[in-house]
Amino acid sequence: MSAPAPTDAEKAVREMLKEDGVNVVHFWAPWCSNAKNELESGWGDLVRNNPDIDFVFISIWNDGESGASVLDQYDIPDRVTTLTLPDTGSSDNEDLRRRQFLGLPFTWSPSTWIFHQNGELAFAMNYGEMQMSTIQQLIDNTQADW
Repeated sequence: MSAPAPTDAEKAVREMLKEDGVNVVHFWAPWCSNAKNELESGWGDLVRNNPDIDFVFISIWNDGESGASVLDQYDIPDRVTTLTLPDTGSSDNEDLRRRQFLGLPFTWSPSTWIFHQNGELAFAMNYGEMQMSTIQQLIDNTQADW
């Protein structure tokens, strides 16, 4: 059985991970109340407080729409790369929603992954809303010498 062809979003993130540095990949859905609660809790400040970190927000389960206007409502800085992950059909049909990215599973919106400086996954929070202080601590831990 062969793996599905990588999406444009996966190709973009793979390229980003080739560069030195810590990278945060955040999966979210513009219609999801949990994702909106998390955006409101301080993502904009977290991004601004970590200028040396690359952030990517990937809109999921939203019929390929970016949700950029929602990010604007929550003052997410322009330096965040925004991508979309299309489903294999209508996002309303949960069986057609993608649940893998880079061959790794994600099951919930929002989900946040933090990659170490060598492009390896350091942390994957796949279960919904996180406090910004927790994400900051994980970013700090990822930047530490291993």
